Amino acid sequence: MASLATIATVVSAAGTIAGGIAANAAAQDEARQLEAKGKEEFAASQREAEIKRQEGRLIMSRQQALAAASGAGAGDDAPTILKLMSGTARESEFNAQVEMFGGKSRKSGLFNAASNRRREGAATLLGSVTKAVGGGIRGLNTSGAFG
Repeated sequence: MASLATIATVVSAAGTIAGGIAANAAAQDEARQLEAKGKEEFAASQREAEIKRQEGRLIMSRQQALAAASGAGAGDDAPTILKLMSGTARESEFNAQVEMFGGKSRKSGLFNAASNRRREGAATLLGSVTKAVGGGIRGLNTSGAFG
């Protein structure tokens, strides 16, 4: 009867460890997915920032064309158009930087979540091994395997 109890203890311990291994693998996969999403978020923010810059360039081009059509002057020496265009350029770049900051922030948050998920997976694995060893020793002791 002691050998059957010993086998049951070993099988239980192996099952506990296998569960920890599976939980850790799932955590690692989830962490990789979070990092991939973080990279996608950052790339999207870069595209959006470039769109903001392009919109600014188009607005400035329109401003210059309207100024030229009005006859008020649109050259590099026309103070009004220079003031308008420099304001547009600043606003355009500010909007681009806001997009980039948002993307970096989202990426950072997702990378932090991935790191936390990895630690959780490792802790689950360690906990399952500890539980299996402790349960195994207890089971083997009560089964009479140690004397």
